[in-house]
Amino acid sequence: MKVLNKAELKLWVYGGDIQNTPTEPSYILTKTKLSSETTIVFEIAELIKDYIEVKFDGDYNTLIQSKWVKWTVKRTYKETATDTHGNEFTNLTSNTYSQHAIAFRGYGENSDGINPELSKTLLMSNRVINNRCGDSLTIPFYNDNNEGVVEIDYYRDGLVEGVDYFGSADIFTIAQSLRINPALDDIITIDKTANTALSSDNTVGSSETPIFATEFSYLRRDGERKSIPIDCIEECDYPHHKVSFINKFGVMQDIWFFAKRVDSMSSKRENYKTTKLDITNGINYNKSAHQNVYLENQGKEKFSMSTGFIHESYNEVIKQLLVSEYVYMYDKNSINPTNGLAFLAVPVTVASSEVSLKTRLNDKLVEYTLDFQADSDFIQSVR
Repeated sequence: MKVLNKAELKLWVYGGDIQNTPTEPSYILTKTKLSSETTIVFEIAELIKDYIEVKFDGDYNTLIQSKWVKWTVKRTYKETATDTHGNEFTNLTSNTYSQHAIAFRGYGENSDGINPELSKTLLMSNRVINNRCGDSLTIPFYNDNNEGVVEIDYYRDGLVEGVDYFGSADIFTIAQSLRINPALDDIITIDKTANTALSSDNTVGSSETPIFATEFSYLRRDGERKSIPIDCIEECDYPHHKVSFINKFGVMQDIWFFAKRVDSMSSKRENYKTTKLDITNGINYNKSAHQNVYLENQGKEKFSMSTGFIHESYNEVIKQLLVSEYVYMYDKNSINPTNGLAFLAVPVTVASSEVSLKTRLNDKLVEYTLDFQADSDFIQSVR
């Protein structure tokens, strides 16, 4: 009987064209099975995560949020046999298999168990979208040839625009065109709107989600259709602010803060006292000279923002925002360098560490106020 003895894993994590796999793997791992074990486990999530650096400046057309992953596993089996003379000998055999995948900085929750399967349809947790009236909207979907979303319809007093994922050149909401299996032309698409030919790696910009759509429905490849309302919000009293962040599915998601914003500033100083005495001509001192000299003098901009009244399903979005490693705020005074119609997105940190989740049953209306701080120092300190 063949028994698994050891396994070797070669792991590649890379960007660009899926077909251009680097010559040398990013990692080579080898494990030998202990006698008390039945399987060999490789934990690769943290290894892959080290290679996925999100790059975003507010322009979804240049967003980078994923990497290709290829792995090759060689399994070696040990089998004890007997020759014609009754002598036992050990025979080693092996087999190898290889696979490609796409990797995001997503995560499963503790209650999901080991190796949780993330959504392969709509890549956000809220079931109503609160969007600023008249503003562009980006909705993340998953699509490949075997599963995911195959059709999206947008509505406002009837059908506005239908998007069909079949054909040689389709419009769909994606981050980039990703071929999982070049031989089968499998496509994974996510997070920005683009035109693409299924036989090509090239993508070009296209129209976004219809601005005044009030609902959209999406058809899964298994035939199930679901609808998501789009709630247009226009607060007259306060300017609106948009925040983008990497959610639990590892893709960029937007959330609007419609209500009050309060800005503040903090400073950090480290100083020492120096003498003011002047003994070059007798003994005297300059009354206008500083006695405190600063070794460090730095500031940090802070602000709190309120979402206004939003749908209860945003509870999940708020939780994901609190633990997100990549959060961006749009600077309305700076135009994006690659997209003149968009504002520049600058990194911020969620300063709030604790939030009480609200429900319509307990609180009637759901509203959150979160504290943020600028990721960069107030005084330019880039070296």
